[in-house]
Amino acid sequence: MTIRPKLSYSHLLFYALIVGVLGGLVATAFYMALEGGFTILWGTIPGRATALEWSHLLPHLWAVTALGGLLVGLSVKYFGATAGLTTAVEEIHTDGKLSYRHLPGMALASWLSLIFGSSAGPESPLIDINGGLGSWLGDRLKLHPQETRILTLCGMGAGMGVFFSAPLGAALFVLEVPHRRSLEFFEAIIPTLLSSFCGFAIFRVITGQTIGGIYRFPSYDQLRPIDILSAIFLGAVGAGLGIVFIQIHHALGRFLQPLQRYSLLLITLGGAAIGLIAMAFPITLFYGEHEIQMIIDKGTTISAHLLLTIALFKLVALSICLHSGFRGGVVFPLFFVGACLGMAVHQLIPTIPLAVALVCAMAAISVAIVKSPMGMVVILTIISHTAIMPLVTTAALTSYFLSQGFAFIPTQRSRRDATEFF
Repeated sequence: MTIRPKLSYSHLLFYALIVGVLGGLVATAFYMALEGGFTILWGTIPGRATALEWSHLLPHLWAVTALGGLLVGLSVKYFGATAGLTTAVEEIHTDGKLSYRHLPGMALASWLSLIFGSSAGPESPLIDINGGLGSWLGDRLKLHPQETRILTLCGMGAGMGVFFSAPLGAALFVLEVPHRRSLEFFEAIIPTLLSSFCGFAIFRVITGQTIGGIYRFPSYDQLRPIDILSAIFLGAVGAGLGIVFIQIHHALGRFLQPLQRYSLLLITLGGAAIGLIAMAFPITLFYGEHEIQMIIDKGTTISAHLLLTIALFKLVALSICLHSGFRGGVVFPLFFVGACLGMAVHQLIPTIPLAVALVCAMAAISVAIVKSPMGMVVILTIISHTAIMPLVTTAALTSYFLSQGFAFIPTQRSRRDATEFF
């Protein structure tokens, strides 16, 4: 393939804008299809029902989620789909672009996964889909591999910009997540931020709303020096739970390994398993975006023991979804788990303000898993509408340092071409 000479920076930004607009349109269409699917299948949007008891709404919940697993498996078998965030990170490092051969199949598999109650979130599929669009455009334009990688990251940022009302946080997230030591693709910062903003703006204009910026956290008026110690404590607790999840996830992967050759059976059993968990703990069904507000509003009426039990089973359900073949990501589920953890900590140690406990715990467990401290700090500060960025930063950094030796995304590593930019 003939490769053009390198673009000027202004031309690169122009293509980043195009990727952002296309990504915003694709992500908005996906969101609308998702809302429609939820309404058709469940009669309501998750979290907007009058009760948490999905088992009362549908007694044979496990059968429905098992059917969903089978449909996802058939979709992947006949239409194809990319494998998820781990593979995307590997492709970014090795090829500088994502596979875009099965984008329609990925969209279908992700849509089915989400509407049938998967605990895995929508951000990873949109990273795959929109990142693939950026790669496709780079290939069509015959751009230099490094420029194609930038457009790929731009597409990933556009998808994340839609699903969080924080374009800067979304851009930082996709630039950090390929690495265990935070952001290394520094040359892509401004193009990715531009695409992320375009994705956010397109969604906002079309729908008149934002995803993520919907939470009503308790007020926190003035930062107290003692709360810095609380944030360090919450960072350590969140890191600990994150490390436990990593160990559970690896152990479950080894346990399910013999079933990997029977993909349809595995994903059907996985669907049944998350349905059974939801029969016992209905709030664990779906990926947790709307359920977070339930914990914020009603968590004080739930015992700390039950909150921690819900958090643990949510992590188990998430791991089952990822290992069995459901398409999805981890950010929203981890936010939900962090909210449960923070509420439990507040109940056990009431002197820690509730807002501090919630947001710092959400940041800590997320950073322990995805290793994106800057992105998580910005995203959580924005979506929580709380002015506690210093405390969120403290919790995020504590978790980041304590969890460095534990990897959830095994393909995260330092870039190989860093010296070419100095």
